Amino acid sequence: MHPLSTSRYGRFRFDAGSLALNFVATVRHRGSRPRDLLSSPERLVRWFGLAAPHIAVSAVSAGDHEKALLLREAVHRTLRSLIRNEPPDPRDVDLVNEWASHPPSHPRIETPSIEVRWVCADPAGSVLSEIARDAVTIIGSGARSRLKMCDSESCRMLFLDNSPPNRRRWCAMSICGNREKIRSFRSRKKESERKGPSFDGR
Repeated sequence: MHPLSTSRYGRFRFDAGSLALNFVATVRHRGSRPRDLLSSPERLVRWFGLAAPHIAVSAVSAGDHEKALLLREAVHRTLRSLIRNEPPDPRDVDLVNEWASHPPSHPRIETPSIEVRWVCADPAGSVLSEIARDAVTIIGSGARSRLKMCDSESCRMLFLDNSPPNRRRWCAMSICGNREKIRSFRSRKKESERKGPSFDGR
C-alpha cells in the first residue's frame, strides 16, 4: 500500500455507519491506489482515541499493531463477501469470532467522585473486541441488508446505507458522488465537442 499522504486522503473517515466499517475505512481508495492510514502503531493509537475515546489506549506494540491490521482486513473481506453474495473465508470468520470473544472493557463507578471509568486489562485488545463484535452484530442483524460498497471504482469503501429507501450508491455524495457527477459532465462535454455542432436542416 502507498505511504500515508499529507493530502485530504490522509484523513480518517468516521462516516461509514459503524465502528467496524470505520475501522475498515482506514484504508482509503481500495479500488485503485490503497493508502493505509494506520501505517504505524502511533497512528493506530490516534485512531483508537478518536473512535473509542472511552478506552484509554496510550500505546500499542508492533505486534498489537500487526494483529489490528489482520483483524481489519479479515472484517473487510468478510463483509465484502456478503455484499457480493459470496461465502466468506472461514479463516477470516474465525479471526473475527476470536476477537469478538476477547474480554471487553466494562464500566466502573469510582468513589468518592461517582465518576464512571471504563476498565480493562488490555485496552487495545478491548477496542479490537468492540470492532469485531460490531462486525458480528451487523452480520446477525437487519443491518446486513444495508451493507454497501461505494460505486466509485477507485474508492470501494464499505458502508451502511441508513437512508430510508436504501438506494445509496456512494460512500458520500459530497465526495465520490460529486466526483462522479463532475466526471460524467466532462465526459458528456467531451463527447459533444467531438461530434461537433448539430444542424436541423434549416
